Amino acid sequence: MPVDVEQVLLLVVAVAVVLAVFFDALVTTLKVGDTGPLTRFVLGRAWHLVLRLHRRDSGSALLRSTGPALLFGTVLVWVVLLWAGWSLVFWEVGAVVDAQTSAPAPLVETVYYAGFTVFTLGVGDYVSATSTGRLLTAVAGFSGLFLITLAITYLLSVVSAVVDRRALAARVHTLGDDAQSIVVNGWNGQGFASAFVQHLVSLTGQVTDVAEQHLAYPVLHYFRSRERSSAAPCALVHLDEAMLLLDSGIAPEARPHPDAVEPVRRAIGHYIDTASRTTTARGVPDVPAAPGRALLERAGLPLADERDHQRAVSATAERRRRLRQLLESNGWSWPTAPGDR
Repeated sequence: MPVDVEQVLLLVVAVAVVLAVFFDALVTTLKVGDTGPLTRFVLGRAWHLVLRLHRRDSGSALLRSTGPALLFGTVLVWVVLLWAGWSLVFWEVGAVVDAQTSAPAPLVETVYYAGFTVFTLGVGDYVSATSTGRLLTAVAGFSGLFLITLAITYLLSVVSAVVDRRALAARVHTLGDDAQSIVVNGWNGQGFASAFVQHLVSLTGQVTDVAEQHLAYPVLHYFRSRERSSAAPCALVHLDEAMLLLDSGIAPEARPHPDAVEPVRRAIGHYIDTASRTTTARGVPDVPAAPGRALLERAGLPLADERDHQRAVSATAERRRRLRQLLESNGWSWPTAPGDR
């Protein structure tokens, strides 16, 4: 019996589609620090398109809804492609027949059969007439159950991570609206309050958790808050600039202990590293200007020598440039001095 080359090729394509869906889903949901090639392509192109359509710092509904839409769209693409792949497999194998007449099922009914096989237990009006078809039906049913379970678990995990990011931003915002106000609010007139130092210590763990979540779920980068006060990238910029001021902008004798400041800076550095690995940014921004100290001076805080401060700022140029790149790729602009707003 001659082999139908076209039928074999279509069957190979169908199997490849099913395997590609599972590879993409497994990499996206289970591999830390990476997304599947299909998901990465769709997410990256769609987000860059949205950023081009809207001005930076905009709180538009489209920007805010893009993250959830991309997350849902990713799962929808998996579902549609899995359904299409199995439909083509059953059609090329020719195993689906009408349960009453045993007549071969046309294409539309084959697609219908593939759909209820992958996503439900079926109603029995169409069945597989061959042993191969029945085996494929079992495999298709398992694949659908596995993918849907995987997708739901992924969706819930991402939503939980989004809440954690907003909680971090809100907590940083309670310390101050910008880098200088964070430092000023921590000053009690004679030194930095112990409660302020404790806040910094406790923030270290929360920043680390957010960094790890960003590594596990790169789609988090596309969730955009309406206000800067609830945006994690903005909060981390303010916090990092505040730590820079505490570490080099304040006179050495008045600075809080390095054990309170350095862990926060290392945690933010970890966030920069993990987010940079999973975020595709276009263009290389300039190094942002040094954080202003006008508010600190007006509040009477003892300041370090300007030249020492500028040397410390210059030493962190690459770190601050990368942080600016992450901030702008999320649709926000770098805060301007003085006041860091």
